[in-house]
Amino acid sequence: MILVLNGSPSGKKGNCHVLIQKLTQKMKCHSDWQKKGAIKIIHLAEYKWSKETQKSLFASLDHANGFIFVTGTYWDSWGSPLQRFLENVTELEGSTTFMGKPAVVLVLNHSVGGKGVLSRLQGVLSTIGCLIPPMSGFVYSWVSEQVIKNNSTKETQKDMWSLDDLDIILENFKKVLAIKVKWSAWPVDEKDFRKVWLR
Repeated sequence: MILVLNGSPSGKKGNCHVLIQKLTQKMKCHSDWQKKGAIKIIHLAEYKWSKETQKSLFASLDHANGFIFVTGTYWDSWGSPLQRFLENVTELEGSTTFMGKPAVVLVLNHSVGGKGVLSRLQGVLSTIGCLIPPMSGFVYSWVSEQVIKNNSTKETQKDMWSLDDLDIILENFKKVLAIKVKWSAWPVDEKDFRKVWLR
C-alpha cells in the first residue's frame, strides 16, 4: 500500500488535492496500484489527533510500503498539518515504520519558495529513516503552469518541472519499492524525547 499524505491546510478543497487526483490517475496506469486498497490518501488537515486516531494512523504508516508527501508552500515552509504530523511521529524515527521506505515529495507554490521546502522536507524524511529515490521531488508553481500554457515558450519549458514529470517520479518510486535492504538505524530516545532540559 502507498500512503499519500496531504499536508495542505486546505485538505480536500485546495490545489494539493487536485494534484493528488492527477497523481493517483497516473498511478492507476501501473498494474501494481490498480488493486483496491493499493493507494490510501490521508488529508492531514481533516485529521483529529487523539490516542485512538493516532493508533490508526500509526497502523497505516506501518502497513505502507512507501509514502508520497504533498504540500503547498506557506511562508517558506510546508503546511501546518504536515508540521503537526512530523511532530507527532517523532517517536517513530529510525523504526521499521519509516526505515528504508521510499518517500516522494511534491510541493506546490504560487511563484517562489517551493524548492527550499522540497529540500528541507526531503532532509527531514531522510533523518526519520525514509529512503529518498533519485529525482523523486518536484515543485510545481502557478507561474510554471502559465509558462507551460504559452505555446511560444517551448524551450523554456524544458527546464521547468511539469506535471509530465510525475511519470518519471513514479517510475523511480516503483524501482526503489522493489529494493529490499536491511538498513541500520542510529539509537534514538523513544521514551523521553519531550523532556524539559532547560533549567
